[in-house]
Order: sequence, then structure tokens, then C-alpha cells
Amino acid sequence: MKPAQKERTDLAVGSGIDSAQGRWKRFLILLLSVAILGLAVVLSVLAWNLNERHPRTDDGVARANVIGIAPRVFGPIIKVNVSDNQFVRGGDLLFEIDPADFQLNVDRAKAALDALDEQIVTAKSQDAQLKFQIKAAEAAVRQATAERDQAADTLHRLEPLLPKAFTTREQVDEARTKVASLDAEVAQANEKLNQARVAVSALATLQAQRPGTVAALGTAQLELSYTRIYAPFDGQVIGLNISEGAYAHAGVEVFSFLDSRRWYVLANFRERELQSIRPGMEAEVYLLSDPERRFQGVVQGISPAVQSQEDDVEIKGLPFVKRDLNWVRIAQRFPVRIEIENPDPKVFRMGTTAVTTILGFTRPRTDQEKQ
Repeated sequence: MKPAQKERTDLAVGSGIDSAQGRWKRFLILLLSVAILGLAVVLSVLAWNLNERHPRTDDGVARANVIGIAPRVFGPIIKVNVSDNQFVRGGDLLFEIDPADFQLNVDRAKAALDALDEQIVTAKSQDAQLKFQIKAAEAAVRQATAERDQAADTLHRLEPLLPKAFTTREQVDEARTKVASLDAEVAQANEKLNQARVAVSALATLQAQRPGTVAALGTAQLELSYTRIYAPFDGQVIGLNISEGAYAHAGVEVFSFLDSRRWYVLANFRERELQSIRPGMEAEVYLLSDPERRFQGVVQGISPAVQSQEDDVEIKGLPFVKRDLNWVRIAQRFPVRIEIENPDPKVFRMGTTAVTTILGFTRPRTDQEKQ
């Protein structure tokens, strides 16, 4: 074979081999692309299915209950025992109101009670004698009444005899005078009896006044105790911006107090995800302030209503969840309350962003949860 023909033959064979290799490479690339696409579809379906069964959201915040610390009495604050953001135990003294006026009220109430007790003691010492006087007065009334009745009977017998001359006018007049005199004695005896009864009733009146006087003393002592304001439970002081000398008003909040005993997360889930969430389900929570730590929680409940952005009038009391976009129709989000089982007060702060995943029922359910 000539050199030129051999060269052409070698080129043709090489070209055929290169064409076969190219087709094989394209096939492998296509196969790999299909495999990757299929894997992506499978992973997407698995992820969608997993999210449907275990909804997850990063639209959540850590919350705790906050109350206002307000005194029940008024007066100048003479001592503040806490500082802003300080953690205190339940029963710790927070601040004190000047007790001077309330101590005077207690002293007055005690003096009034002591004076009343002395009057009651005196009345009791006279009670036996007064009761004897009542009995004597009652006997005198009975005797005077009996004598008057007897004299009246005599008069009634004599009056019919006067026209027949069986008696004299002097005897009739004498009988009438005696009846009138005995009527006066009966009235006088009744007056003494009433006086004796009034003297005895004074003891009962004094004794009836005592519960009211004791209650007045108790009220004064209670108001005095209100001048010292204590922490109702373990918590943290929030928004403290007062000092000694500030005037406290009854019922007016001085500062806020965060309840550190219980923490929860309000996680906003899309409405289509709510069908996979039930009270009693377990959840895992991660806080962005410490993303390495995992906290456990239990779904306490799902909000039955939210404030819609389409509402022209605000409905007080309804939670408002802001949508991510305003120019497209997206699913409404509803707050789901998740009670944290193992909170760490050093990590949990009110308003901290929380990432929440619903795990479902991973432990036996109670009868109430099954319902």
C-alpha cells in the first residue's frame, strides 16, 4: 500500500473511533443528567413529604409572660432594691413605699380597739348588777300592775252600786283616785324597767361594734404591709426607670416583670401546614442566639384566628402575622404556641428568633390529646 493511501486509511479509522467515543460520552452525559434530574426530583418529593409530615418554620419568636408590678397603695418610694434586667427570686423585696401614714392608721385602729375593749370589760362587770336591776324592775312592774288591776276591779264593783245607794260617792271617788295612783306607779315601774334594759343593751351594742373595729385594724395593717412590694415569682425586672423619691400611685405600673418560670415559642406556620399539627405533638426548637443547642417543646395549641391584612378595621385581641410578600397571594400564617420543656433562662430572651420543627407524636398520647 502506498504511503498516501495508508495515511488516509489511518485517518478514517481514527475518525471512526473518535466518533464512537464522542457518542458514548454524550450518552454518559445524558444518562448522568437524567440521573441527577431524577435524584433531584426524588429528593424534592422526599423533602416536600418530610415538610408536610414535619412542618418547619424559621418565623418564630421566644416568648414569656410579662406582668406589670403596681403597688396597691400610694406614697413616695423610699427604697429600690433591684436594678433593671436583674433576675430575682419569688418573694424578694423589690421596692418600699414610705410607711409612715399607714403606720399611723394602724396605731389609730389599735387605740380604737383597745378603748372599745375597755368599755366592753366595764360593761361586763356591770352586767350582773344590771340584770338584777332588770329582774327587780320587772317584779315591780308586775306588783304595780296587779295592785292597779285589783283597784280597778274594786272600782268596777262600786260604780254600779252608787245609784242604788249601796255605797257612797266618797268610796267611789277614793277607788278612782287609787286606780289613777296605781296607773302612775305602773308607768313609773315600766320606765325603770326600760332604763335597766337600755343599760344592759349597751354591752350588746359594744360587742356588736367590735368586729367592725377589728376589721378596720386588719385593713390598716394590710395597707401597711402593701408598702413593701415583693416579687410574685422568679423573674426578671424590665423597664425599671425610677429611683428613690418617685411617687407611686395605687394600681399604676412601676415597671414590668418577666415570668422566667415558663417559656414558649410562637411559631407562625402556613395555613396548609396546620393539618399536620395537633396539640400534644413534640417539637424541636433552635434559637438563633445559640443555634448549637436543641430545645424540646410540646404544641400547646393553634391560634383559631389572626388579623387579616385585608381587614380595614383592626380587631383587638387578634394576633397579626405579617406576610412575606404584598404583591402576590400567599398562604396566611397562623401562630402555633409551643411550650418549652427544658428552657435555659440564660439563653432564652423574649423576642429571640426561633427555628421550629414539628416532630409529631413521639410518645404515648393522653385521652385529651387523642380528642
